[in-house]
Amino acid sequence: MKTFDTSFGLTEHELSDLIQHDVNLVICDLRKKEDFAKGHIKKSILVQYDEENLLDIPKLSKVVLISKDEEQSKKMTATLRSKNIDAFFLIGGIKNWSRGLYYTNISYVGTGYL
Repeated sequence: MKTFDTSFGLTEHELSDLIQHDVNLVICDLRKKEDFAKGHIKKSILVQYDEENLLDIPKLSKVVLISKDEEQSKKMTATLRSKNIDAFFLIGGIKNWSRGLYYTNISYVGTGYL
């Protein structure tokens, strides 16, 4: 059984609290456009899984990365933290989020990349 380092992971409850109270929060969804359209966390933006794109985020922001199962977002969190960006990931990924998802008609999901 794998064990995961969750030192920069957020629980669903912690992320929900940040969404309500942190004005500098940026939630970046790293999944495919089709998956984002089928359901995403409120206030999240679709971004390409690319270090260069994510380095453009304002330095005062707290960044939370969302992926399908946390692996992708966990790796990118480590990369961003090495560049002094206050980054976190959702423990368990989007499949661990039970507080409701927002749906988008896929034709309205542009590139949306930073």
